[in-house]
Amino acid sequence: MASSIVRGKYVVCRVTGPHSAEVISDGALFQRDGEIVEVGGYEELRRRHPDEEVIGSANYLVMPGMVNDHFHVGLTPFQMGIPDLPLEMWSLARIGVRQIDPYLDQLYGAVQMIETGTTTVQAIHSPGRGVGPVSMEIADKVVGAYQASGMRVSYAPSVADQNSMVAGAGGGEEEFAATMPGDLGERYRAFMAPSYRPVDEVMPILEEICSKYGGNRYERVQVTMAPSNVHRCSDELLVALKQLAGRHSTGIHIHLQETVYQKLYGFREWDKTPLQHLHELGFLGPEVTCGHSVWATDDDLRIMAETGTNVCHNASSNLRLQSGIAPMGKILAAGIRVAMGSDEAGLNDDKDLFQEMRLALKVHRVPGIDFDPPTACQVLQMATENGAYASWFGDGSRDGSSTALPSPHHTGGIVPRIGTLAPGKRADLALVDLRNIEEPFLDPESPVVDALVHRGRGIDVDTVMVDGEVVLRDGQLTRVNKEDLFRELKGALDRPLSPLEQERRELARLVEPHLRRFYLGTVPQDATPHTVYNARS
Repeated sequence: MASSIVRGKYVVCRVTGPHSAEVISDGALFQRDGEIVEVGGYEELRRRHPDEEVIGSANYLVMPGMVNDHFHVGLTPFQMGIPDLPLEMWSLARIGVRQIDPYLDQLYGAVQMIETGTTTVQAIHSPGRGVGPVSMEIADKVVGAYQASGMRVSYAPSVADQNSMVAGAGGGEEEFAATMPGDLGERYRAFMAPSYRPVDEVMPILEEICSKYGGNRYERVQVTMAPSNVHRCSDELLVALKQLAGRHSTGIHIHLQETVYQKLYGFREWDKTPLQHLHELGFLGPEVTCGHSVWATDDDLRIMAETGTNVCHNASSNLRLQSGIAPMGKILAAGIRVAMGSDEAGLNDDKDLFQEMRLALKVHRVPGIDFDPPTACQVLQMATENGAYASWFGDGSRDGSSTALPSPHHTGGIVPRIGTLAPGKRADLALVDLRNIEEPFLDPESPVVDALVHRGRGIDVDTVMVDGEVVLRDGQLTRVNKEDLFRELKGALDRPLSPLEQERRELARLVEPHLRRFYLGTVPQDATPHTVYNARS
């Protein structure tokens, strides 16, 4: 692999605090074989390496490549004909979408992410409800898509063995199926059954996936354990996944209390929140990231902080699917490390983490001056350094030193090799054209990181490097022929529904009114919110 100098008017190396970052003006970095060797002033680096290719100029900002820590599919549900609905109803509607090869779908997602400055993704992938569990064939397709694109991927095969679609104050899928007429209840049970396999059948597949793709065998591939959600996994499966992650020294990513109904299921099933049930199982720790955490309680946040457990914030998804707004102010105040993800679809029905950062920056600005909202520096750290930790791209070892992105309560974890720009780190970065950020005028005293988060957009990304390789140059992909990919996607999807797809859509239509009744009226109306936006009196 070649060496090069990457230059910018500003080089944003890393965030150092809620209101501070290490930024080098007229800066550059020198990388060799994908490793950052030096970071400093451009003129000095150019003098020391006069024959090296120079990528960028004084018209760009150089920043760490962003990490999308919670991602599922390339083609958004809206593109596939599914409207935005509350999560529980939306999950049912989704069973009728057209089927698409996972390789094509994930490659489409990779294209969108690379074009907008994301260099690493945590791909939480499931074959889908009513389909068999994960397989090596599917794993090879998902990982293969990112290898073809040049992106870095933390592959997280999502697994569940119960209640993957229904859980609430009235119970899980068995309780729900019993509310439907006999034939429809049995049809629903038969549809869901292929998704669930005994733990002793699923774990050998995950062991095989870890053996093939985990353990830093590939520079750009890692494996993360992904129990789908607390209520979707038996205690036996949760404990087995925790043990597997320990044996392979990797992370765990689990959906947690995304909606109020999931929280209510916890009170019904365990007389406590799902997070507290995980704590009781000994499941939590610095290797665990809890996606969403919208309905976390104050006690939940205290437990997360004490155990070093992390959160992944998916602001767009939480709004689109009517799940709520995560208590981000309290989460950050507790010292909990927060990563960021686009989930199924971002604010603009895409994978643009610039938009996700901006939404996270603005949506938590509650009225008044008594509480501090997230800052631009904190939001950028979510999308870079913290995502690197949560996706488990480290040196492969546990670390107890303060260099391992410590929270105020815990220092365990890994030393990430991406997410910041410093000697010894991998050269994962993006060059952002400054024209739309600075023109026609930007006060010279405006902090660079604030300007980037407030005004930067995916369309401003000009060049992207992953592991020292240029995968986007002048806005053009270097590895993937986008026109050919789009043509293949259109050919695979622009067709009549198959008999199986028609059958699944019919099932969703028949089940919908029963599912709506199952949840209707179960949300307590006297709950105390974490934050108050306005008042009716």
